[in-house]
Amino acid sequence: RVRPRRFRCGRCGKVFTELFPGIPRWGRLTEHAQQVLLQQLAGRSFRSTAHHLGIGVGVLRRLVLTQVRPRPDLSTMLQNAPEVALSLDEHSFRHQDMAVTVTTVSPQRQVLALLPDDRLRTVEGFFREWPDSARRRVRAVCVDLKDSWRKLVRRALPQASVVADPFHVIQDANRRVDEARRVEQELCRRKIPRWPLVKNQEELTPKQAETLRALYRQYPTLAQFHWAKEQLRAFYRAPTPTQAQTLLDRLLFFLHHAEDAELVRWGRTLRAWKAELLAYHQHRITSAYTEGVHTKIKLLKRLSYGFRNRQMYVRKMLLALVPL
Repeated sequence: RVRPRRFRCGRCGKVFTELFPGIPRWGRLTEHAQQVLLQQLAGRSFRSTAHHLGIGVGVLRRLVLTQVRPRPDLSTMLQNAPEVALSLDEHSFRHQDMAVTVTTVSPQRQVLALLPDDRLRTVEGFFREWPDSARRRVRAVCVDLKDSWRKLVRRALPQASVVADPFHVIQDANRRVDEARRVEQELCRRKIPRWPLVKNQEELTPKQAETLRALYRQYPTLAQFHWAKEQLRAFYRAPTPTQAQTLLDRLLFFLHHAEDAELVRWGRTLRAWKAELLAYHQHRITSAYTEGVHTKIKLLKRLSYGFRNRQMYVRKMLLALVPL
């Protein structure tokens, strides 16, 4: 603890306060103390950190608002990358209120920004704030199967390729297979096991594989849904873009001539996203890192019992995700 002294000039009568290195004018905390408090707060809640260090919660909140930037410095983060690939995904801020996570997934993985809402105007405004030199470096953007995201990327980053995220594509396929299973279950009034249908076929146990073969014999429509899902997985495992296009064309032909209306509708969705599906084999990017960031965000939200203020939420999460 130190108490600054005050002096009066004998010539002009002006009063001034003694200054110390590392202590801002009228400050109550040194710069080193601020860094230590932020480091302690990065992986904890406000109340837990305040109780551990013996300070007030208000001190930590003011420190976050004044020291943590709501947007990282893009010129510093992208200065060594001639070309970058981005991932754009949304996560829940509170219930149905969504926030957007923007990350770089190539050549290095890092969080660029957390946007407080998922409005297209907010996301597009974020990209419009970038300098032209930074926007020209973006070669690809990975998004889920959301047409509004695709249109937004084409407007804000016209030179970048849009890549349909494999995780969301396979997740959508599993959801369609499970819906078909529930429809068949209601029609036959008999329980149909779910796990052999949605689990990766090469990872099935012998008992699950035998159950799957029995389902193929009893439910032809359900077998078609499962076959289409596995063909979609084979498309992503294809070693070359030519083989991948062959597999995708065969799948689209099968879905187009299917007898079930839901299979035809699924084929229309995949056909509308054909270019974005094939773009994966050109850029080889996914949103896996972004999903990992969302897992960490969920943990921090749970530790803090949720947030009410969006700006505080954004800065608190950036404190844990972006180095100071």
